[in-house]
This record gives sequence, structure tokens and C-alpha cells, in this order.
Amino acid sequence: MIEVTKEQIEAWKVKYGSVYRIPLETGEVCYVRSPKIKEIEACQSLLQQGKFITYNISLFRTCFLGGDDVEAHENKLMAASSMMMQTVETVTASLEKL
Repeated sequence: MIEVTKEQIEAWKVKYGSVYRIPLETGEVCYVRSPKIKEIEACQSLLQQGKFITYNISLFRTCFLGGDDVEAHENKLMAASSMMMQTVETVTASLEKL
């Protein structure tokens, strides 16, 4: 397990805003940031092709900050990358007809 310090996490927060910890049941821990709109849009074609897992993996690789390397283990990579859409922060809006 690769240790990430509180100082490193705080530095990432200053640089990227939101930072997320993804702990796997196998003991590995990955740290990611939220994807930017342009990064999400760049991967949209994968969704249109029905490549949902590849889409998540692409976002994960783009937003990976540190922690344990799960690239060599397909099942761990899929588990960690499946959390990426939960890092997208949304704000609810409503529409009022005037």
C-alpha cells in the first residue's frame, strides 16, 4: 500500500478542488479528483458506443492522483473506476414558467 499524507491530500485539494478516496476491499486505496466537463465530453463517444466500463476507466486514468496502482489487475481497475461518476458534483435546478 502506498501511503498518501494529509499534506499531499491538502495540496491536491488546493490544486484540484474536490479529492476522493476509493478504498478497495482488497486493501488498495486510490485517490482521484472530479473530472472536468471537457474530460467528460472527451469520453462521451465511448458511452455512445456502449463502452461504459471503458468510459469509467478512461475517466479514472485521467483523474487518478495517487495511492495504489491498480492498472495491472483488471478486476481492481474496474472496481475503482466504477466510482468515477459519483465524483461528479451536481447542483439541482428547477424551472419556473413566468
